[in-house]
Amino acid sequence: MPFVAQIDQIRWFAGRDVEAQKNKMKQVDESFAIRLLDRIMANGNPLNAAATQLQAICDQARLVVTNAPVQHPFQLGQQSLWDGYQPNDPDDKASNHIRALAQIHVISQNAVINPLALGDALFALADRFAESQVGGAIGDMRAFMATLQNAQAFSKTTNRIRIKRRDILSPIPPVGITQWYLPADDVLGTIDRMLGYYETGDISGSATNELTMLALAATVHGQNQIADLNAIKDEIVAMMQDGRALAVVAGMVAQLHHSMPEAMMALNLMPRQLRHAGPRITQIYSPFLTNIAFDSIANIYADWQQARWTVLGGQGQRPQNGGRALFILQDIFQMPNAPSDQNEVAMIVPFTYAIGQENPDSINPLIFGVGFYNGVVGQINTANPGPAITLEKLSREVFRMLFPGEFDPALPAQVLGGTIQARVQRGMQLAGHPFANADRYSQLIAPFLDRAEYGQVQAAQIAN
Repeated sequence: MPFVAQIDQIRWFAGRDVEAQKNKMKQVDESFAIRLLDRIMANGNPLNAAATQLQAICDQARLVVTNAPVQHPFQLGQQSLWDGYQPNDPDDKASNHIRALAQIHVISQNAVINPLALGDALFALADRFAESQVGGAIGDMRAFMATLQNAQAFSKTTNRIRIKRRDILSPIPPVGITQWYLPADDVLGTIDRMLGYYETGDISGSATNELTMLALAATVHGQNQIADLNAIKDEIVAMMQDGRALAVVAGMVAQLHHSMPEAMMALNLMPRQLRHAGPRITQIYSPFLTNIAFDSIANIYADWQQARWTVLGGQGQRPQNGGRALFILQDIFQMPNAPSDQNEVAMIVPFTYAIGQENPDSINPLIFGVGFYNGVVGQINTANPGPAITLEKLSREVFRMLFPGEFDPALPAQVLGGTIQARVQRGMQLAGHPFANADRYSQLIAPFLDRAEYGQVQAAQIAN
């Protein structure tokens, strides 16, 4: 069942109030992401063993880099994890990532000293494989990681259309939000803007890579022996099912490398069965935080859901099947000619949803999987209003994915109606006064329907 909007409680925002709402949600997500990382890696918690092994890998990398003796090198199959290290070649990318591992400290004396370093360690270890020219088990791992990235969603000629930002800051922080701009026909950029997120680095290949490395660290046994690839595949499925994979998403969000939709969608679009006759992924991650309450982090997850509810205007205790969502309907980055934050438009929609409906192909945003992704792709392919996402591009068709029936709330004319109408007109540079008497959502989008099409993007397909 899709979300059911509580239309009588919808709140509209215009101008700089829109950015204020986005900032509130962003700050809540960042703070709870760090809290989750700190908890889930702590002694006795679900990722402590994996994080401890990851720290041991970093410690051993220091020995390798300093040319100190290594008694029991980490082994993948019959191959040393450090095979191919080039100590005197600064242009060897894989070796540079091994040197990066040598500088990382996540855990010391069984205490988490830097929760954000988890992402750094997983990233460096993943790129140690991805950038390597070595074959054998290392080459097999590199090839496997590539299979986790959905071919359509990661296509750089259609769906993933990110543009490198100009270096306008000195020094520029090396995070996604400062490195990349996502144009109007980028699929995850569209989803980011629609859901009130800052677009950062687009769909996250780092998320799938880092999940693989987290599973690798969790399978170490004996004297630094990493389990075979099939065991790592099964561990990835287990981490998706029990919520440990959320640590990878949290690291991305806390460090501003990717938004929650960018990281979660990458995980949700992975193949659901990673080996023949192996276990299947059925759990799906949602940026609405409508997932089941994961046992290992249930209290933090519940607090996170409550904080989201409260910061978006909810009063009192969040209902078990209730949420609130921020939808950006007119965004500064996509206004033609004279963009201004004074003309941004958004609304907060309270909603209820049915718990326990996890069909991965559903367009239910509780699922946030291939159905939802392809619904947005369909709108990008068919309804081009011009350069903006906003009221017209999302249109009633996208909201039909989210809410049943005719989601067409009346504008609160007595409070913001005239302001909303004026902001739409100014932001989209419309001639005349087509919204003078508009008091419903459908009347605001009407001037933008049946415009020219974008170039076609590809619908995502999930194997297995």
